[in-house]
Amino acid sequence: MVRTSSQLILWRFSQRASECVVAIGVTALLGWLLDVPLLRSWNLDFKPMNPLSAVLLVLIGGTLRLTGAEPTPVSRPSNRWIVTFGASIVVVLGALKLIEYLGELDLNVDQWLFHGRLNSAGPYLRNEMALNTALNFVLCGAGLLLLDFETRRGFRPAQVLFLIAALLGLLALIGYVYRSPHLYTIGTSMPMALNSAVAFELFCLAALGSRPDRGWMGVITSDTTAGVMARRLLPAAILIPLGLGALEGATERSGYLKTQPGLALFATAVMILFAALIWWNARLLFFAETEKQKAEAELKRTSAELARSNTDLQQFAYVASHDLTEPLRMVVSYLQLVKGHDQQLDSEGREFIGYAMDGAARMQALIQDLLAYARVDVRGNAFEPIEADNALRAALANLKVPLEETHAGIEREPLPRVRADAVQLTQVFQNLIGNAVKFRGQTPLRIEIGARRQGDEWIFHVRDNGIGIEPKHFDRVFALFQRLHTRREYPGTGMGLAICKKIVERHGGRIWVESTPGKGAAFFFTLPAA
Repeated sequence: MVRTSSQLILWRFSQRASECVVAIGVTALLGWLLDVPLLRSWNLDFKPMNPLSAVLLVLIGGTLRLTGAEPTPVSRPSNRWIVTFGASIVVVLGALKLIEYLGELDLNVDQWLFHGRLNSAGPYLRNEMALNTALNFVLCGAGLLLLDFETRRGFRPAQVLFLIAALLGLLALIGYVYRSPHLYTIGTSMPMALNSAVAFELFCLAALGSRPDRGWMGVITSDTTAGVMARRLLPAAILIPLGLGALEGATERSGYLKTQPGLALFATAVMILFAALIWWNARLLFFAETEKQKAEAELKRTSAELARSNTDLQQFAYVASHDLTEPLRMVVSYLQLVKGHDQQLDSEGREFIGYAMDGAARMQALIQDLLAYARVDVRGNAFEPIEADNALRAALANLKVPLEETHAGIEREPLPRVRADAVQLTQVFQNLIGNAVKFRGQTPLRIEIGARRQGDEWIFHVRDNGIGIEPKHFDRVFALFQRLHTRREYPGTGMGLAICKKIVERHGGRIWVESTPGKGAAFFFTLPAA
């Protein structure tokens, strides 16, 4: 998936470049079909593109365009078959031409199209696909077939194939720029056509850019310091020597410079330009690193202040809740004493005492839950390998009475060994199972408890067949003091799931719910494996 802006730009370039490759091939075919020399060769002094080369360029360009930008080449099976079929044809025909050169055979696969015009087109006696052109088609076709193959270490063979093909195409382009036939006629006297060389360069860049976040391209297109430096230096490493070499060659041919002074000036110019480029990059990286260090120092200071503030807040919540317990207990005790003499009160007085008792009981429950919430960090135990089955067994023992009263059916799978605080894990199970009991439906209650391994963590689930939760409330149920029902319908403080969330996050995990109203709820949470 495309992530950074550089990757997005490169992917868009890949799409347009693959279309240009198709256009170059189609233009050459039209040149053969309409007998227009300039369409099949951009310079009448150069060799025209062979018709078979034009067809294969259309195939590789169109095939690459179909692959899209996802890790899997294409989502539709029909397109996948087209990609495989097209790339296989390119490999087979390119390989046949290579065999023809290496085995000195006359297969003439590149003479099937426009046979009557091939022997009279251009400065060469016979128009054939060059050896380096055939090799490039094999490399490009094989690269397309392996486009999404990746080893466990992240190595992508297709990128190597595309780089070799790009090097052969670049050598041909340099040969045309420097007028050096040895660079575009490798192994034979038949050269790679100029438009073929341009098409190969575009195709290889497009193929590498089609997966901008994979393999070597992932490093080059990343937003890291390495990626920024690679994007600045790689184009210069190619273009500066190429441009200076072309300038040096032109001055020699025009008679302004002789060979030795020209080479000396070329070497000096390369050294000066690369030294300036390296200094410019080092300067930019120095400023970027300075700003990064300032930002890291500020972030560290802010994090320390936030941690201190959180610690103070947690300590305050714990102390405040603890200190409120004693006076509230006294209030409840005196209310109970007053209730013991309620025969001396009228009906209205007894009603008021009942309200006061109910309010005091709710406040007592709220303070107890606040204490439990504050203790998650303040009084939590160290993590150690424990058997999750033991924590579940303790939770079920604590809930024995309500489970028996509701005739709940418990289905439990063997639970794994995890790194956790045993007391807090017991509380998580107790709160989640208690919720299932509280929010049960009309049907007999069934609760399923289990876990499955995923990477380095375990995903636990507590699933019931109760009243369920509407999707819009999935996040709300884990917030402090949030209730979806009135106290008359379902008693409680609305803190049970908030405590579960705080405990799970303390363990480095996450918790979420999946539910359909009327069909029960499934709570999931993760813990690191022991």
